[in-house]
Amino acid sequence: MIVTPSTFMLIEEVLVVIAIIVGAAWYFSRRRRGGAAAGPATPKYHPLFVLLHWAVAFAIANLLLRGALIMRYIPNSDPEKIDGLRAHMYAGTLVLTLMLIRLVVRRKTQLPPRATARNRGLDWLAKTSHRLLYVLVLGQALSGLYMAVQTGLPDVLILGRGTLPEDFWMFSIRSVHYLVSRLLMATIALHITGALYHSFILKDGLLRRMSFGRRTPAHDVGRIESDRRGVAQPANAGQAV
Repeated sequence: MIVTPSTFMLIEEVLVVIAIIVGAAWYFSRRRRGGAAAGPATPKYHPLFVLLHWAVAFAIANLLLRGALIMRYIPNSDPEKIDGLRAHMYAGTLVLTLMLIRLVVRRKTQLPPRATARNRGLDWLAKTSHRLLYVLVLGQALSGLYMAVQTGLPDVLILGRGTLPEDFWMFSIRSVHYLVSRLLMATIALHITGALYHSFILKDGLLRRMSFGRRTPAHDVGRIESDRRGVAQPANAGQAV
């Protein structure tokens, strides 16, 4: 199915509006219920980490969907391809920058305790897929940057000199970029599935960890987890989901 850029932008705008409405409804409903005052504060990530998470998530979704549904179907001879590639290159560079900042913030801030699916196999899968997600996002951005340099895109897209290659598939890095994108899509789907499993099956409030609001002090994190699980746990046992 070929989606035109204007149709895709319309879909994006509708989804953004829906997301804002849902987020606002959730926030104000929590305020009416007294927020987290009814119980212990949920261990959360640092607000900057949360902001980076959702910014990267939105940008990656935009890049993957635009690439799969629009860009691949526009011939390089079409002038519209230049505008699309320019936006794609800038967004990919932004994702790479934000991911590097996110890695620094992750190391420098207090993390919530490790989440558990109450199953060793699922916990291993969550830990492995999360690390793979980082590798794939960085790999996707770096392979795209390498392809841009190899094919002379900065000259064409930024300086307005030269023309686009007849076909990007002439370059082996294009196959790498494509393969990583599909692996990234599969890993993101697994990541979302895990979040939904925690939210609707385990009902452990996992998604609240990646939201803004009152955070549990670092010295209380271990105590809350110990009370919840009935076992002793050190306060610095934080680990990303």
